[in-house]
Amino acid sequence: MICLKILVNRIFYLILFSFINIYQKIISPMLPARCRYYPTCSNYGKQALAWHGVWKGGWLLLKRLGRCQPWGGHGVDFVPIPLASYHYKPLYSALTGTDEKNELNDANSRRLTSSVYRDNSSYVARLNYLMR
Repeated sequence: MICLKILVNRIFYLILFSFINIYQKIISPMLPARCRYYPTCSNYGKQALAWHGVWKGGWLLLKRLGRCQPWGGHGVDFVPIPLASYHYKPLYSALTGTDEKNELNDANSRRLTSSVYRDNSSYVARLNYLMR
């Protein structure tokens, strides 16, 4: 059941993401610039789908498209950050493959554990990943 849910989510994700890419590459260059927000609605949709998944990201995209009209708002409107999914890994465990619990007695491990972290899911890290 879980595999089916993952497969359905992946299929819908690919369909929506492909539609946004087709719009950006083919349809959008033929139309004059008209988006009232920054980032554009199509970039907002890509970020929402990548960060929040198909269902919540699709809902955020529909809400944004509903606001992007002459009587709607304007200005800067970024995708809300999914705060619940933040996690940080100690840098030494990412490099050496060791776990913090196994290395607590070592002085160097304690120093690294308390001071150095690699951020994998902050706003900037996610934007850098999308810009690749």
